[in-house]
Amino acid sequence: GGMGGSSGSYGSYVYYVVLPADTPASRIQTITKQINEAAADMPCTVTANAGGMDDMTAMLGSGLSLKIYGNDLKILEEISGEVVKIVETVPGYEDINTSFTEGDPTIHLVIDKDKAMANGLTVAQIYMAISERLTTSATSTSVTIDGIHLDITVENHCDPLTVENLLEITFDSTTTDMTGASVTKTHKLSDFATIEKTTSVSSINRENQTRYATISANVAEGYNATLLSRELNEKLNEYLRNTTLPHGYTLDLGGESSTVNEMVEQMLLLLLLGGLFIYLVMVAQFQSLLSPFIVIFTIPLAFTGGLIALLIYGQQLSLLSIMGFAVLMGTVVNNGIVFVDYANQLRLGGMERRAALIATGKTRMRPILMTALTTILAMSQLIFSDDMAGQLGGGMAIVIIGGMIYATAMTLIIIPVVYDIFFKRQPLEVDLGSESLDDVPDDAAEFIAQAKAAELAAAEEASEDPQ
Repeated sequence: GGMGGSSGSYGSYVYYVVLPADTPASRIQTITKQINEAAADMPCTVTANAGGMDDMTAMLGSGLSLKIYGNDLKILEEISGEVVKIVETVPGYEDINTSFTEGDPTIHLVIDKDKAMANGLTVAQIYMAISERLTTSATSTSVTIDGIHLDITVENHCDPLTVENLLEITFDSTTTDMTGASVTKTHKLSDFATIEKTTSVSSINRENQTRYATISANVAEGYNATLLSRELNEKLNEYLRNTTLPHGYTLDLGGESSTVNEMVEQMLLLLLLGGLFIYLVMVAQFQSLLSPFIVIFTIPLAFTGGLIALLIYGQQLSLLSIMGFAVLMGTVVNNGIVFVDYANQLRLGGMERRAALIATGKTRMRPILMTALTTILAMSQLIFSDDMAGQLGGGMAIVIIGGMIYATAMTLIIIPVVYDIFFKRQPLEVDLGSESLDDVPDDAAEFIAQAKAAELAAAEEASEDPQ
C-alpha cells in the first residue's frame, strides 16, 4: 500500500510496504539496502528504512552483538580484529562491523618529551605551533555597508598543512652555550616526533565503569540466529582456550540469540508453573492424585500436535508459538477431564473398568468433539486472515489448532490405555459438600440404568424364545 504527501518547498512522497509478521529482520534490512542502492543514481533523494524496526531492534538486539570489555582502546581494537576473523568463519553472518569500523582515520602524533626538552622546547610550545599552522583564516578587519556590519576574513592556502608535510614543521629554539651567549637553532618536528595512523572510535562506551567495544552482524536470510550463536560460541571458547587475554579483558556474546534464550527460559518456566497449577486444581476437583495424572497425559499429546502443525506449515518456533503452547495446556485438558470423570462415574455406578472405558468413548465422543471444535473454529480465523492480527497470531493459532486436533484424536486411544494400566482400583466417591447439586441430572446413572434395562429386555427376549 502507499500514501503520498508533500512538505516544505520540495515535493516528497512516503510509501509504506506491509510485510508478513514472520519476515526475518535480516530480510527487511536486505530489502531496504537494495532499495537504497538501486536509487543511488536517481535524480532525487530516496531513503528507505524499516519503520518500527528501531524499537524492535532495541528489544531484540541485532542478529549478533558481542561485547569486549577492557580499558585500553588499542588492546580492544586488536582483540576485536581477531574476533571479527572468527565471526567471518561462521557462514550466515553478514555486514560484520565493530565500533572501530565506524570511526574516522586518525593521525596520532607521538612526541618524545625528552628529546624536545633537550632542544629547549616544551610539548605545549610544539602543540601551539601546530595549532597556528592549522588555523588558516583570520578576521583582518570589519566594514559597514548600507548599515550591515561585515567581517573580512583572510584565508591562507599557500602552504597548507598535510599529513605528508606535518613532520617538516620547523621550530626555533633559543639555548645558552657555555660562554653564556644565546644560540638560536631550527629543528624539524621529525627530530623528536613520529606519526601513528590509527582509527578513532565513533564513541567510547562504558558499562559498570568499564570500557567496551562492540562487534555486530546481521543474520543472513535462511539462517537461525540462535543456531549460529551456538556455532560461534564453540569457536570463541576454542579461541579463549588457545589465547590468553590480558588481565581485565572479557568477551560477552549477546544480541538476538541471548534475548531469545532469555525469553525461552521465561516461557518454559511459565509452562512449568502452568502445568503444576493445572494439576493442583484437578487434584482439588477429583480429590485424587491419580485421576489428574492420567489427564496430564493429554498435554504431551497436544504439544506433539502443535509441533507437527508448525512443521507442516513450515513455521519456526517463535515467542507467540510458545504462548500458543501455554494456552493449549489449559484447554486440551478439558478432553481428558471429561473422559476420566465420566469413566469414574460409570465405575462408581457398578460397571467394570474396561466396559466403563468403552462406554465412555462411545457416549463422550460428542461432548469432547464439541469442546475441541469451539477452540479450533475460534482460532481458525487467525490462520486464514490476512490482517495484522492474523499475521501476528498465526503461529499461536497453528499450535493451538494442531494440538487440539491431534490430542482430541489421541485422547480416545491413549487416555483409555493409560487409565486401564494405572487406575485398577475402584475410584472414590467425591463428596462436593453441597446440597444444591443433589438435583443435578446424573448422566452416568442414567446411562447405567438404560444399559441394565437393555440387558433385562434382552434376557427376557431370550427366555421367551428358547431357540
